[in-house]
Amino acid sequence: MIRSRHLFSLLIFGTLAGCTVELPNPPAQRENHWADQGWSNAERQWYHHASQGTNTFGLPYEWFKALEQPELSLSEAGLFSDQNYLSRMGFIPSPVSLDDKAQATQYGYRDNTEYSKSSPYAGKSYNKVGLPVGFAVGDEWLDPASGQRWHLPGTGKNAHSLGLTCAACHTGQLEYGNHRILIDGGQAMISLDKIREALKISLAYTKFLPGRFDRFAKRVLGDADTPQNRSLLKGQFDSFLDAAKEEGDLEAEMVKQGVTEGFTRLDALNRIGNEVFANQMKIKGNMHPIAGPVSFPFIWNAPWFDWVQYNSSIQQPMVRNAGEAMGVKAMVNLSEPQKPIFSSNLPLQTLHEMEILLAGSKHPLEAKQFGGLRSPEWKTLPLPPLNEALVAKGRDLYLGNPDKGQKPLCAGCHLPPINSIEIFDASHWREPGPGFSEKYLALKTVSVKDIGTDCKTAFGMAHRTVDTPDYIHNSGALVPPFTPQQTPEDCPQPLSGATPASGHKITNFGVALGEVVYSTIETWYDVHNKTDAERLVLDSNRPNGIRAVIDGVPAYKARPLNGVWSTPPYLHNGSVPNLYLLLSTQAERDAEASKFYLGSREFDPKYVGFKYRAEGGSHLPGQEPLPNTQGLFLLDTGLPGNRNTGHLFTNDSVAGRIGPKLSDDERFAIIEFLKSL
Repeated sequence: MIRSRHLFSLLIFGTLAGCTVELPNPPAQRENHWADQGWSNAERQWYHHASQGTNTFGLPYEWFKALEQPELSLSEAGLFSDQNYLSRMGFIPSPVSLDDKAQATQYGYRDNTEYSKSSPYAGKSYNKVGLPVGFAVGDEWLDPASGQRWHLPGTGKNAHSLGLTCAACHTGQLEYGNHRILIDGGQAMISLDKIREALKISLAYTKFLPGRFDRFAKRVLGDADTPQNRSLLKGQFDSFLDAAKEEGDLEAEMVKQGVTEGFTRLDALNRIGNEVFANQMKIKGNMHPIAGPVSFPFIWNAPWFDWVQYNSSIQQPMVRNAGEAMGVKAMVNLSEPQKPIFSSNLPLQTLHEMEILLAGSKHPLEAKQFGGLRSPEWKTLPLPPLNEALVAKGRDLYLGNPDKGQKPLCAGCHLPPINSIEIFDASHWREPGPGFSEKYLALKTVSVKDIGTDCKTAFGMAHRTVDTPDYIHNSGALVPPFTPQQTPEDCPQPLSGATPASGHKITNFGVALGEVVYSTIETWYDVHNKTDAERLVLDSNRPNGIRAVIDGVPAYKARPLNGVWSTPPYLHNGSVPNLYLLLSTQAERDAEASKFYLGSREFDPKYVGFKYRAEGGSHLPGQEPLPNTQGLFLLDTGLPGNRNTGHLFTNDSVAGRIGPKLSDDERFAIIEFLKSL
């Protein structure tokens, strides 16, 4: 019997030996430092861990906390939920309590009583379970389609949901010297590819490695860990693995047909569509390849923009936030019409509170400043001092200087700086539509053909359609075809000729998503007896505007650039590693970084980006390449979806030309001005 067990162990080791996930080395020890952006400590921690009703990983909190790291070993491995382990995937460790001042300081929190006097979030701990920024434990798991909860056998208890919040994808970090600078609302460094792969292997090891399921069961069941209850848990676990494998295989096929996302990037809109229209609606044919990854956008001031998303496609904050939550598995009944359709676990009041925390309580036109979450300020952080003479020179280039005969290179699209008096000129604010009373900052949009950047994100929303049952009440609206003159290379034409299943309707994806999300929101309002006035407030005084095209063609928006220095890599798809190359010609980009590694947090204050190693490229003068690329992601800008084209400063007459080729002095002057914003 002993020999048989030993042989079984060897066979398991042989089968699983190739199942590994390569991660970057653990981050070096540094002094953590949260940027001062106008939030109190309590507001920050609440935002980091308030539940949005999501079940991102498809398994409950109690299981997640019981899993071990995917280390191939017969002895006990560390817990998967260990914050130091998850930090290797880009997540930011977070303190359990702010009451322990020493612990709070260790995690980068400083005394900021200036913001704490009237905060409703003070005096509470929002991370008692000790998970990284952006992880939230919610209420008891409840599937609105089936009405089922997730029982923990023999305990008399139900499991709780666990999901990522918007803070997981919109909290930045950069490392310089002995400091790790942490930035609320910034661009996350996470790789969801890594955590998905690591979870898959951890679950497989739990099933097959001797002793690992026993330890898992003990952690989940506690005092109820009897043979009978363990057997029931094993049945749950095996059923879960079967369902997860089916979904995972379909997901893997979508990735294989598209491009890999890697660190700092996610094809957010297509993934939301896959979750809503394929997984939750249970129509596999609605799955779509991962085709247009984008860098996680920075979100300060975004509540005051007239339209959001890189392709300027969503108008209303509640639809934006509810759609994001649905995309990371906030569960909605979209598949069982005999039960209340569009019933959900979405906590819309919490989503609204998050929006107010981001926006601030006063309208910028009234306060003559933008409140809520501010962008990080270079000069307040442990970074090299600014060269004020260079800032002044860069200001003239950015804004233009009529006295010197200079036209603006940047402000024509990106508007005057947020902290300038010019931004409050009426010409920059969109008048409210009928039935609404507030103005919002009117961002400029540029057609994909004119800006020349990779088209997959913008054209993808116009191209994709979904097949939905009639009980979903989608409109059937489609985007008409584009002319050859409107369609750059590799950009797909809108789909219009698909034949729907019986009792179904084909609708443009963007339109359908807006309709489904708002039907879900309206159902929540009805269930919670919200008045028209209350609905208007929750909707941030804006209609449900969804658009896949602008003036007939796909486009990208240009937003104000305050804090942009803290959000590399650049362009919407993260295909340019630093600001210097963003102000370059196409030839320079391709020579320096046509393929480069993403995932480093080492900040380069001269060229303003993360340090990187290019494959086959040279290096900019004085630039130190990364010594180690273990576990990082190699971005190939030659692939559609990853292209580093457009937004060029060149003397050539090409698509995406912003202005003439800049000298080094001009580039560094603009960069220095951007640091000052």
